[in-house]
Amino acid sequence: MTTPTPVVIFLYNRLFDPLIQGNFWMYIKNILDDPDAPYRLHVVTYEDPANPLTPEQEKLVAHWQSQGLEWTQLTWHPGMQLSRKGRDVAAGFAAMTRLRAKGFRHIVTLGSIAGSYAYLYARVLGMRLFLYQYEPHSDVSVASGMWRKDSAQYRITKRLEDASARFAHVIASGTRFMGEWLGSIGARAKFFRVPTVVNGNKFQFDANIREEVRAQLGLAPGQPTLFYSGKFGGLYYDREIAEMMAVLLEFEPSLHLLMVTPADDATVVALFDAAGVPADKYSICHSTYDEIERYYFAGDMGLITIPPGPGQEYRSSIKTGEYLCSGMPFLTPAGVSEDYLHATEQDVGVVVPRFEPEAFRAAWPEINRYLTEDRNTLRARCRTFGLEYRGFEALNPIFRAAMAALAKQ
Repeated sequence: MTTPTPVVIFLYNRLFDPLIQGNFWMYIKNILDDPDAPYRLHVVTYEDPANPLTPEQEKLVAHWQSQGLEWTQLTWHPGMQLSRKGRDVAAGFAAMTRLRAKGFRHIVTLGSIAGSYAYLYARVLGMRLFLYQYEPHSDVSVASGMWRKDSAQYRITKRLEDASARFAHVIASGTRFMGEWLGSIGARAKFFRVPTVVNGNKFQFDANIREEVRAQLGLAPGQPTLFYSGKFGGLYYDREIAEMMAVLLEFEPSLHLLMVTPADDATVVALFDAAGVPADKYSICHSTYDEIERYYFAGDMGLITIPPGPGQEYRSSIKTGEYLCSGMPFLTPAGVSEDYLHATEQDVGVVVPRFEPEAFRAAWPEINRYLTEDRNTLRARCRTFGLEYRGFEALNPIFRAAMAALAKQ
């Protein structure tokens, strides 16, 4: 029997962060469930003492450990100060040094920040590196106004992102544009196009749940409803979402916007008040990841609220796949991910240049076409493409091929 290849899964997140469990961890669970998988996995995470494991999560960990998973828990230091990040980097290096001494020579990471840390470790310790969901963060942060281009944060992050891309042996990212960029810089990595995966079983439309949620919100059975799941501000639009609603209400006064967000109600209400949108034209909800799909089923069109700009073509928003698998078309700015291309090519969404009033006025006929199309026909078309584009069954063989490329000596 072949000896399993020891592989470190290095995550700069909590193990039970929804972004991990609802995405990347699907691949890891598949490996753990496969007794013939040729890997021995050791996961390193940064846990937040303010978010301890629940009893249910402890049971899951025990189950995964019974399947062979090993786990090192580090402590996350909140804040953007370089001193705090330095402590995280140092703790990660100590953990990786111990694992390297135990025979681990391969690292898989999620996201560009974890990838930058792991690059330092892999380079010093002589390890092979797989960057999964590599999406450069630095240029996006500058474009969104979060960082200054002359800041130490930007300069350090940019240098590490570029260096990790050149050093990595395997890179998986969500768009063809990333593959083109890697080629342009002469990166040696074997590239795999893997958009952010979605749990198609979780996000499968349920008419009964739709009726229940809409009744709770006071929505009429045929009332057209836009849907947004996400944050406000920072890397996403904020006031522009409210201004969009104000414009679209000019064309369809019965339109409603359902939002599920971690933002506090007062912040969101202030945005819509400033845009002149009446309070009965929108709903603000909050949900854990465990039940969030219920709200998706209540919507008719999902919103992608990422402003276009440098680096955004490399993004792969999980929301797009969740909308599609739930049977919803989506509205997106041009230049974000590949999604704006698929929206038109697959007839599953509306593309606007930016979130601006005139853009929405021009797009209304197309938006209305989706809102008035036969719902069953539209849901089937969206879900079919969603599973082809973002479904686990479609993407898992590519991820497995990327893992095999990492382990290849």
